[in-house]
Amino acid sequence: MAGSPSAWPTEGVRELSRRREPVYVLGVGGVVVPLLSLWFRWTIEGSENVPRRGPAILACNHISYLDPLAMGYAVHRAGRRPRFLAKAELFEDRLLGWALRATGQIEVARGTARASQALDRAVAALGRGEVVLIFPEGTVTTDPELKPMPARSGTVRLALRSGAPLIPCAVWGTANIWPKGPYRSSWRPRQDVLVRIGAPMEVAGDPDSPHDWRMSGERITAEIGRLVASLKPVVPDRRRPLEKSA
Repeated sequence: MAGSPSAWPTEGVRELSRRREPVYVLGVGGVVVPLLSLWFRWTIEGSENVPRRGPAILACNHISYLDPLAMGYAVHRAGRRPRFLAKAELFEDRLLGWALRATGQIEVARGTARASQALDRAVAALGRGEVVLIFPEGTVTTDPELKPMPARSGTVRLALRSGAPLIPCAVWGTANIWPKGPYRSSWRPRQDVLVRIGAPMEVAGDPDSPHDWRMSGERITAEIGRLVASLKPVVPDRRRPLEKSA
């Protein structure tokens, strides 16, 4: 059962903050984090729900291309280093792929025979006491009101296999900045980005049961949706359609 303290690794876990990761320390901590801090106006709630030590799975809604940076920033502010499950296409770019590998991100070859390897690598990362961040929907939502879509099985399977606590999260405001679909991006400074990190959830069931994956996935989606709904009144959806060419 995920969330059971007896299942979390306690021996041999080396804190990420003590590891030498020069690309992360210099690139992320020294450049990306300060830029994000200055460019956007942040509201981050629930950072205390991210454990200071040991493994955790953070499961978040996905409404824009900016979400990984926003959630990575929130996890960094909580004193941890995030490890994302990122689609393989991002690793194909020479520079970006090098940076992703150098900062410990996990490649997901979606729709291929190698897709299951990502789950194995994520389980291994959790076994080392790391924080893994996953978007249960697997892609940016296509819901017109930016509601979470049904979760794919990977999040539940990861929680059940690893025994790590699963923490639901919500991000909002990012779709106003870098949206998916026929909308204009807006990179003007000091726009609001909201992150709410919920309390850990209990996830129980058989790691090999599709029925249990579906039932727990529905609970995760519902809890993330509740967090998203609590943020929506704070910042309006300001997406603007692209202008149609004549």
